[in-house]
Amino acid sequence: MQRVARQHQDKGLSKTFIAAREREPERICAYYALTLAELENQLLPDAWRKKLPRRIPGVRLGRLAVDREYQSKGLGALLLMDALTRARRIYDEAGGIGLFVDAIDERAAEYYRQYGFQTAPDNPLLLFLPVTITESGL
Repeated sequence: MQRVARQHQDKGLSKTFIAAREREPERICAYYALTLAELENQLLPDAWRKKLPRRIPGVRLGRLAVDREYQSKGLGALLLMDALTRARRIYDEAGGIGLFVDAIDERAAEYYRQYGFQTAPDNPLLLFLPVTITESGL
């Protein structure tokens, strides 16, 4: 994981953000990656599809993961809020309509839905959170 994240970061493909223990900074407790994305509007929920051009810019959240030892303690939610804050800054500086995530499975998709992410019409594992929702800070 670390090698791939470093390679992607060095090539400018994505940026990875980590949560580490203060006393053990080499121990990664959780992480996520962000990258710029462009998707076809047909992948968005119907309410958004009609308002936008065919290709739409946004930010893609990738690889949000929490070490088993730290799961169910709120760390994933903190990282998700950090990702939303960063996506909002990108929106303010360069535009984009929201945050996209490819959930690894239905359980992960449900996790994102509890934070307001909407499911794509033809792909229940592709989720979207409009930037207008991130403005309110969830």
